[in-house]
Amino acid sequence: MPTNPCAPTISLGYTDKVSYAPDEEVTAYIQSSKVVDLCRLDIYDVKGAKAFSIASPLTIQEMNTDHPSTNGFGFNPTIKFPIPATVKSGMYFIENKVPFIVRTPEAIDLLIVYPSNTANAYEESGGKSLYSASDRPPMVSFLRPIALQPFSTVCLTWFSDMKNVKIGYAADADLDSYDRLSHAKIIVIVGHNEYWTRQGRLNFDKFVDNGGHALVLSGNNMWWQVRYSTDKTGLICYKNHNNDPETDELLKTIEWTNPSLQYSILSSLGADFPHGGYGMKTDNGWNGYKIIAPNSPLLQGLNLAKGDVISCPTSEYDGAPITGFDADGYPVLDKAALNFEKAEIVGFDKGFRVNETISTFIVSQKTKTSGIIVNTSSTDWCSGSGMGGSSGDKIKGITQNAIQKLLAGQTVFSN
Repeated sequence: MPTNPCAPTISLGYTDKVSYAPDEEVTAYIQSSKVVDLCRLDIYDVKGAKAFSIASPLTIQEMNTDHPSTNGFGFNPTIKFPIPATVKSGMYFIENKVPFIVRTPEAIDLLIVYPSNTANAYEESGGKSLYSASDRPPMVSFLRPIALQPFSTVCLTWFSDMKNVKIGYAADADLDSYDRLSHAKIIVIVGHNEYWTRQGRLNFDKFVDNGGHALVLSGNNMWWQVRYSTDKTGLICYKNHNNDPETDELLKTIEWTNPSLQYSILSSLGADFPHGGYGMKTDNGWNGYKIIAPNSPLLQGLNLAKGDVISCPTSEYDGAPITGFDADGYPVLDKAALNFEKAEIVGFDKGFRVNETISTFIVSQKTKTSGIIVNTSSTDWCSGSGMGGSSGDKIKGITQNAIQKLLAGQTVFSN
């Protein structure tokens, strides 16, 4: 192994895929400020500890594609390397800059799904994203530098420290293959997971309908339908029905709330963005969740009373439908609208979209035999202002309670 580190000359890079099976080979495309015949390329885990090293050359790369945000940067491969057999499933970073995921085929307790589609949608490397104000492209490439999503960071680090729980990791695209989630007991959605394929949603629902549990530590979930390019390197989202050349109406890349897609977000999660709204605009809320159900098993050991507030300043919320408010000003869940076997609001906040919205931390079960969905409905549950904020210990405690009780088959409902 060379003793000279590669890090000093590396500025950016990407890999040929977002996630890899343990026996797959990673192809890395690395930009260097100078040519290096051979140096030590270090790969780190999510906590910044060195996981392994490889010997690699470095070259000065040039973008050689038109529209690099859509078509990728077109770098030449820098190095291909196998994943060492001793490396466990997790999120890794080439020189703390280039993220990739290692999966596992083994039976696991938790499958942590990183929101790779949403990270790509918001990324502006190459000059464009799916939010560009002018000449917005209908597709963005995974073959370009894509930063780690900040809404996910604190949870990813925290999960890596969990003991006595077997954890695997996956990217959004892995949800398209049911085999890649069927070996888990709980699917965990972290951060801000906004962009879903139809197959990914179908497999998520199949998992829950078959008795698997879901822990949704994310907000503004399932807002846009997307497709992948034929070679799986592009994320397609026209965001306009008429502009999308897809002839199948059910595959149009528009909002999942559009009736033409025939697949409501509420049917999967019990809450959606139109009901939850924006949390950081001027509103009458508390920048966090006011507790409705202090006897919820999810709050066990936290000494929270009805009306107490868990601080979680949130960019975007999801919310469940409500019929109104009780005499004390607490929202009343519209159970008929959900038509679930069980559903309960644990806490709520007030937000804003067109009018005032009610965001809800909700726990639900769709049928007598389906799994449980614990949905925190906040983009910031896993962020520095949530799990990393002033109520971080309580948020960690709630998350830990959810995991322990779901794995043990214990109730997560107040009654």
